[in-house]
Amino acid sequence: MTFRLLMMIVLPLLAVWTRESAALEIKDVTFSTENAGTVTFKHAAHMKKKRSNTPNISCKACHNQNMVKGQHYTMAQMEQGQSCGQCHNGKKAFALAKCTGCHKVRDVTYKIRQTGQVKFRHTTHLGKKQECGTCHNGIFKTSGNPAVTMKDMEKGISCGACHNGKKAFSLASCITCHPVRDINYAVKGAGKVVFSHTGHLAFQTCNDCHGTLYNASRSKAKVSMAEMEKGSSCGACHDGKTAFTVKEHCATCHKM
Repeated sequence: MTFRLLMMIVLPLLAVWTRESAALEIKDVTFSTENAGTVTFKHAAHMKKKRSNTPNISCKACHNQNMVKGQHYTMAQMEQGQSCGQCHNGKKAFALAKCTGCHKVRDVTYKIRQTGQVKFRHTTHLGKKQECGTCHNGIFKTSGNPAVTMKDMEKGISCGACHNGKKAFSLASCITCHPVRDINYAVKGAGKVVFSHTGHLAFQTCNDCHGTLYNASRSKAKVSMAEMEKGSSCGACHDGKTAFTVKEHCATCHKM
């Protein structure tokens, strides 16, 4: 009778404990931000003991009057000590200024009709002691930026805010961002001609040819030797003064 009575007391208590445990089940929480992607909060990582001799971190350490469930908090509010800012103040935990501690960054690829793809690498720029706030949201919005031309950049807009030859390399160093490649021309009756960008860039800049002699998106426009001899295309430099003349030295370019 004693055992039966004991079980009658214990079993209901176990049922209550099981329900309470299920109710307290914790899981990762994903927040969708308007301008900075998704942020995943990992309960397990935050509740982990710092040392074996320290007590478990209590739920109440975060869930209090400064972090109310279901309420949206801005970064400005966090900087005032609310929500994540209760601990992420640079003392208890890393500061909110370390954006990539929570916000995931990725490379951004821009498709440019004239020069091909340009890839912006967040990790490279952040590795040079730059903070997210250096660019966002003053120079760039984290979403929905309008198209910007090189002329705009030369006026200090977009990448040009830093790439001015002082803070960072000048925009004139085109191949640092824009990929270049050799161009093959099949010339009927005169073999194959290979134009080497890297070979020419050892003596000149991109602007010496592109924008004046060549449109980067139409670099394979057909030009006759007679036109070159009058100063068109390659003939603008290969005139016997700036570089060897197109009237001679044919085998230098044409591979027969």
